[in-house]
Amino acid sequence: MAIDRFALAEELNTLRALAAEKWAEDPLPVGGAATEQLKADIEAHGLSANITELELDGYTVLPPGKAAPPELIERIKQAMLRLLENKKNDAMGVGSGLGSTLFHMLPEDPVFEEALMAPAPLTLVTYLLGYRAKLSQCTGLIKDSGAPALGMHADHSAKFAAPWNKLSNYSVVTWVLTDYTFDNGALCVWPGSHRFSRPVPAELTMAHDREEIRVVEVGAGSVIAWHGSLWHGAVPRTAEGRRMTLVLPHVRDPIQPQEMFWASTTPQMIERNAPRFCTLMGLTAAGPWLQDGPDPARLGMGPMLGSQFE
Repeated sequence: MAIDRFALAEELNTLRALAAEKWAEDPLPVGGAATEQLKADIEAHGLSANITELELDGYTVLPPGKAAPPELIERIKQAMLRLLENKKNDAMGVGSGLGSTLFHMLPEDPVFEEALMAPAPLTLVTYLLGYRAKLSQCTGLIKDSGAPALGMHADHSAKFAAPWNKLSNYSVVTWVLTDYTFDNGALCVWPGSHRFSRPVPAELTMAHDREEIRVVEVGAGSVIAWHGSLWHGAVPRTAEGRRMTLVLPHVRDPIQPQEMFWASTTPQMIERNAPRFCTLMGLTAAGPWLQDGPDPARLGMGPMLGSQFE
């Protein structure tokens, strides 16, 4: 059955109108104002050391309690477990190295909106991708005992032609919901590899035991953010129980997100969140459009060029 594209365009434009009203309350800073606002946010949330780590190592860790209180971590876990119970298929497969994967969770529970809008991680996203960054995925990863290693890779791979420039066009915010240890199948990274600007060579895909590799062992409630060019993977899980992770990748404004968040955003979601939520959903971007074409008013919602922090 064909989709009614006219009804779809009307629905999208209704959401965009709501987003424009919300956005007018607190427009995103641009140019020099964006740079100054970002500096102020970094200082307010005590993230200067984290920014240095992003530059030097390509990743950084917010310790438990820095991004959110333990109560939010527990609510995220419970929401993911409810979704897992109702899961009808597993597109990636439990043997993929990712574990059981839950896609497009954002509209399923407001707790995921709270994680997305948490100020400290969002400031790191802004540093890497700018104020116009959009959410690309809201994904849950659940690994049981015996889960294999996840091969070393960079998130820019298969998305952008190499060699990559030094900017991050895709970055990840990972909420660690259960302790990350070696036995639990923790994330592992090659510090500084984001400066290589190229994909992981085939012969290093399973090189988890090389001396350059660092296993990121952190407690539940930590949040890890990294540059899209960083080489990373995960070691096998041998411990009993489950490893649970909420993954929130973001992209720069001109890049198409992997999940169609504008199609599942509701007026209630717009109303209960700060104006920047609309931008993260792609509702203040110039595209996409249908037969109605671009809206000149929307194209004027701030300059398209200027500071990398816009």
